Amino acid sequence: MGGSYILQPNDCVQVDIDNVEAIKGRLRGIDVQLKHKEPGLMVLLKAPGVNKQTIEWAGAALEMVSDSYAGEVPESNKLVPWIAVNSVEKAIRSLVILVNRKELYQSMLDQISNGQVTFTISALCHGRVDQTHIDRAAAESLANAANTAIPRDRADEMAFLDPYLMWFKHNDLRFDIFDHVRLSIVSVTESSTAGYLSMVSGEVTHSTSPSLVLRRLMFELGCPIAGTQSHAKPLSNHRDKGSLLAFTGIKLPSPNQPDKHIVVSEEVSPKLLSVCTREARFFAQKQERAQAEISGVLADASEADELDGSLAMVNGRPAAYVTGRKQFCGHMFGVTPDTLIPRPSTETLVNAVVELVGGKPARILDLGTGSGCILLSVLLQTTNTSGVGVDISRSALSVAQANGSLHELESRAVFMESTFLSFANELASHGPFDIIACNPPYVSASKIARMREAMEHEPLLAFVAEDGGYQSYRDIHLALSANSSILSGCIAFEIGKNMEKGVRRIFADWTEVAAKRDSRGYLRVLVFKPPA
Repeated sequence: MGGSYILQPNDCVQVDIDNVEAIKGRLRGIDVQLKHKEPGLMVLLKAPGVNKQTIEWAGAALEMVSDSYAGEVPESNKLVPWIAVNSVEKAIRSLVILVNRKELYQSMLDQISNGQVTFTISALCHGRVDQTHIDRAAAESLANAANTAIPRDRADEMAFLDPYLMWFKHNDLRFDIFDHVRLSIVSVTESSTAGYLSMVSGEVTHSTSPSLVLRRLMFELGCPIAGTQSHAKPLSNHRDKGSLLAFTGIKLPSPNQPDKHIVVSEEVSPKLLSVCTREARFFAQKQERAQAEISGVLADASEADELDGSLAMVNGRPAAYVTGRKQFCGHMFGVTPDTLIPRPSTETLVNAVVELVGGKPARILDLGTGSGCILLSVLLQTTNTSGVGVDISRSALSVAQANGSLHELESRAVFMESTFLSFANELASHGPFDIIACNPPYVSASKIARMREAMEHEPLLAFVAEDGGYQSYRDIHLALSANSSILSGCIAFEIGKNMEKGVRRIFADWTEVAAKRDSRGYLRVLVFKPPA
């Protein structure tokens, strides 16, 4: 009828409701995503907060509003829910398998029991999880103990007596369930509150409660998942999180095509990644504050700044030791914990030696060669040059020899074992040398005690020198004074900040011919010529 009408008492109003639109409207308020669908089965991704009843209703609702559905659509509250195959935990972002009839549900349970369905879960755990430890503990300590200690005919009795075994019985889990979990380490993040946080990925079979299994396993390994659920451990900065765990994959047989597998993969939950990012940021801020305090304590902080700041860290170790290599003077060199990690400041020494060579044929001696990077870098930048690298460490010499082979310099570089006091006599037959290059240990014992964290991964032998850091310079001066014929040209030293006066006093009877500053402006290299 046209125009307006004011309802009167006893008027009857008929309201027609579109069931499809009503269902769509309710679905829009539920945070679920359809990941796979085929007749009788679908896989949904649900957000934290969505419970089992809701996800089962959503399965039926999505079927009703699909373009392929041709039947009558009932009212929203009269939908027959689908059946969730795996457990649904409200607090967890998870993938859920749903089926629409009981016989298919039972078939899926049988497939899970037979290990034909794999659930993949990512979780953030307390501590620094070690893959070797996980393999040993999971495969031997837990699974084997359960398999061998529980006679089949006494399983129920023993479960009743043992709280640990009771947990398996209560959750309808087989006693060897941990034997059906494959774990891998995704990443390790340093944390200011937990020390370390490890992201693990677990593939769980033979269970409809994979997240429950993974939580208990990590708890038994001493690296509980961060969260407030059972067998989890709260993270102090994120106590509002139910569990920092999320499903990232499901693999299962298709009920409609027996030879086909359904594979659903998800990225690691943004929530888990954001926690890692925040913890890494908090840790970095804490380290910056600690470093500022150290810098305030040290009157001479250049070594701490340089040694600490130049080392990129991976999982608490210098990246160079993790990768086994470090770039120096534009070339890659192998390094191990037996050798010092090359620093940019030492390139100043290489440049000074190349300048001394000046394009002429030259024999070079590298004292305290370590990885061999100084000698080899000079040889790579010059022609008609050769040399000998000397070190007290046989392990370091092995690394230097490998680097010589890496750069195809075996015919030009030889590496020998000797000390700062004895090299002049022991290498007399290999001399005379036109140039000696040396980056000796020059950190005093008092400084090393305050810079322990900056140097804890590298060999102290390459850092520390007695006599306030000057002992190596004194030993070399003494050795050269006793056998001056080994050097026909100059010696170039790397020195620490404000050490120039002390080194100059030691070589007061020599002639200083050059002094070089590094890229940070510190006097880094002194070059001396022996007395006539």
